[in-house]
Amino acid sequence: MPEHESAQKRRAHDAACDYAHLAGWRLVPGATWDGARYTRGHAALPATELEPLFSKPTNNFRRVNAWWNVAPYAVLAPTGEQFDVISAPLVLGVAATRTGPLLRSIAPVSLSPERMRFLVTPGVPLHPELPGVELISTGSFTPLPPTRVPGGALTWWISPKWTDWRPGDPLAVQAALWEAAQSWGALQCSPS
Repeated sequence: MPEHESAQKRRAHDAACDYAHLAGWRLVPGATWDGARYTRGHAALPATELEPLFSKPTNNFRRVNAWWNVAPYAVLAPTGEQFDVISAPLVLGVAATRTGPLLRSIAPVSLSPERMRFLVTPGVPLHPELPGVELISTGSFTPLPPTRVPGGALTWWISPKWTDWRPGDPLAVQAALWEAAQSWGALQCSPS
């Protein structure tokens, strides 16, 4: 195994073990991005997308440890259980992290090449007028850092360690996104 693949496998393994052991999050291995396509990770067989490779997520440390010792699988967590995810366009998400609502009430936030994903307490509906913002809830899986995706790997903008592994307040996140969208809209409409 090339050194960069070994390092990626170690990062995925360590992160998955932390999520299961320290946070108690249930996880399932997902398809692996090899730089050109998604594969099954332990074999070069293609996968159709970033999808779970097994049907039953677990937070059993031994099982998680064994799964991620095999390959640098994507780290996927079911939404609607431990947290929901509010996904926002990257520019809007970054702007939201600098607003009062999120400065007063932080939330874990992962960063992908195009989006920010805020981990929030499950069960709160999304305000319908937030531009380009999506709620990922029950019945879906969300990738967690350091999962590789087209364009790069997910990283933590605000680590869940900083929130003691607790999801953020969904109303504070939505208020921050709303505030950022208002400022962002004003900036985009202003003459140069």
